[in-house]
Amino acid sequence: MNTVQVSMQSEKYTNARGFSLIELIVVLAIIAASVALILSRQSRATESSKASDMVQSITYLASKVQNFYASSGSYAGLNPKVVGQMSLVNQPLKWDGSSSILDAWNNPLGVSGNQTGASPTFAITIGGSVNPLNNESCTAMATALASAADVVVVGSTSINVTAGLVPVSGNVYKSSAGSLDLTQLATGCSSGNPVIALQLH
Repeated sequence: MNTVQVSMQSEKYTNARGFSLIELIVVLAIIAASVALILSRQSRATESSKASDMVQSITYLASKVQNFYASSGSYAGLNPKVVGQMSLVNQPLKWDGSSSILDAWNNPLGVSGNQTGASPTFAITIGGSVNPLNNESCTAMATALASAADVVVVGSTSINVTAGLVPVSGNVYKSSAGSLDLTQLATGCSSGNPVIALQLH
């Protein structure tokens, strides 16, 4: 091997250096950011799909309850157990086979009917503290379900729906007069462990 070849090979090895530690850290940071972005988008898509499926299930449940109780003129005695035993629970709702219906986030679904002699209404609540609704899911569901409900109240888990009625104080998104208040919706869905309470007839 002559001197020229040795010199060329030596120069080739000198130019073929590896990555520095800083370059490796930058590349890993870019990969980590990309993975985080993909996971975030996937999580949002999953939540959006759950909310959409919940709207369909609640709409179906409400229409079947209305049909079943139409002849009696009263929703007295309506509760989650009755709904579950009537086989009105569709995915993503889950009937535990005993006394509870769980929503897509595993929060207990509230169902309550009014007593005989009162104006025939019933109430449904979605959400809670087991796996709280995020702001987007809460807003999307309340907006989509408002057209079918007489009153929509959005707020914390302390919302009371006994006797088939929702409270008329707090964050009333849709009033009994039919007016919508987007500010109340935003406030209610931003609260801790938000619940959507629907009053229907």
